[in-house]
Amino acid sequence: MIGILAGCLVMGPGVLNTSFQGHNDFRAFYIGGRLVGGDALYDVARVVAAQRQTFGEVNPHTMMVRPPFYYTFVAPLARLPFRTAWLLWTVGQVLAMVLFVRLYPWGDRTALAMVCCWSLPLLWSFAAGQDFAFLLLILAGGLWAFERQKYLLAGLVLSLCAIKFHLFLLVPLLTFGEQRLRKGVWRTAAGLMLGLTALLTGSFLVAGRDWPQKYVSMILNPEVSLGVKIMPNLHGLAANFPGLPFLEVFLSLLVIGMVWWVVRRRSFETGVAAVLVGGLLLSRHSYLWDCAILIPALFAFIRNPSGFAVRWCALALVPPVLYIFLIVRSSTIPVTLFFLLLVAVTLDRRPDLHRLSTETIG
Repeated sequence: MIGILAGCLVMGPGVLNTSFQGHNDFRAFYIGGRLVGGDALYDVARVVAAQRQTFGEVNPHTMMVRPPFYYTFVAPLARLPFRTAWLLWTVGQVLAMVLFVRLYPWGDRTALAMVCCWSLPLLWSFAAGQDFAFLLLILAGGLWAFERQKYLLAGLVLSLCAIKFHLFLLVPLLTFGEQRLRKGVWRTAAGLMLGLTALLTGSFLVAGRDWPQKYVSMILNPEVSLGVKIMPNLHGLAANFPGLPFLEVFLSLLVIGMVWWVVRRRSFETGVAAVLVGGLLLSRHSYLWDCAILIPALFAFIRNPSGFAVRWCALALVPPVLYIFLIVRSSTIPVTLFFLLLVAVTLDRRPDLHRLSTETIG
């Protein structure tokens, strides 16, 4: 609750009132749900026309940045009046977080709920009309199925993380790097590929053959990716140091190497946590709410008997304080701490909690 109160103070009455009125990113999901099924989804002119017709105003920065299959899920809401759809969306987000805490397979649920309540990125995702609670629920559902050795189901569920695929670029390292869970990981990978194939096929069916080109053009539009210097990733960090053009490439290679090292030598839970931290660092389009992907990772690093540096870096990233820099200044301090957390995990030599039990799975 302290995190929620702090977040409210940071955002202020104006931002909260605006979000309660639905003046946020849910408008893009709503419009996308109305346009899906034709060739207008990534057509800027037709999106703008739909915004004007639906809301009486235009926001050129709020465009369709999700794959086509996503908007088919939102389409039923888009058939409802906007205020009704927004209310149902908000209620759904709250329920998704409750289910996330309920399904997450590792650790004490009360402690995990406390970490969620402290998370400014998670609160900001609610205010911004984002869908991050659904993404966390998908992640928890996939890990829940994996822990119960329902490997194919785990892969199918986790394929829905393609909603924000740029945050999960390092997931393949779990498949190729994890040695102790070879059987389960490969079955999960099979389910993942099956699910992705189905989602990709569905995207072509609802958006036409040329949607990939239109989609790439949309997400590369500079009007859609504003505020690069406050993005909580290496791309945002490099933007704050314009005199070092190779900084992003160099640090990205280090991140990939460190995640590979952790996945090969630590427990599956720690490997997943490292993949989440590394994925956020490598993403080139992310904002404050995307830092909510760190909730499972920080929870894992805090509850496991990690070294001093790992535990305190994780603890420092739970409260709202550091994330305020992403709102008022730049991403330099938070991203540096994300990177140092990954370095600390890589150098940590303490055994993971329940490592012996996980080694026998599969």
